[in-house]
Amino acid sequence: MVEIDFYAADCRVHGQIELGEGRLADQLNATPEMLIREAQLEDLADGHVVTMSELTIARDELCAVVVTGPRGDVARRLHTRTTRVEVEVGPYLVFGRVHGTPASEPLGAILRQVAWVALTEATVMYRCGADDVSEEMATLLVNRQLVRSFRAIKEPGIDLPWETPRAPKAAAPGGTGSAEAPREEARPRGGESDPPTASKPAS
Repeated sequence: MVEIDFYAADCRVHGQIELGEGRLADQLNATPEMLIREAQLEDLADGHVVTMSELTIARDELCAVVVTGPRGDVARRLHTRTTRVEVEVGPYLVFGRVHGTPASEPLGAILRQVAWVALTEATVMYRCGADDVSEEMATLLVNRQLVRSFRAIKEPGIDLPWETPRAPKAAAPGGTGSAEAPREEARPRGGESDPPTASKPAS
């Protein structure tokens, strides 16, 4: 038995499931229902918690599942490229990274998934009662059939040391206090480089 967390359409579910030798994603794809023991259901409307010794929940009622258990055969893992995405599924807003092969477009991979899309470095945000909740996990499986929107987002900006604006230096005593370079004095118009010199009075 392993501990597991589910994000359902109207509640959060925590409990234990019997996990075989395969991955959690394989089990979700293989069975239309999940048997959860020692289940705790937290109602999203008011945060009320209900405890049940056993609960059977249909796969299509689950918006997302936190991944636990084995990650599969290490020898079969491939180098991937990732895209940061924002996903709306049920009442949840999810941020994470979707993976694809170096030669493929990661977003296109979701169209080829059987039912569940794996996101890494995931953050799930939702409302529970009067509280705004944000939860982070290493890997999250999202039910593609319940996704309302799925879009790529830009990475957060990084301030590079040589691009960070510097604070103005303190002015020297008697200075103007400006951080700008001193401007050249205005020259007279008319093409003359220097003003004409006054002629000496006639003797």
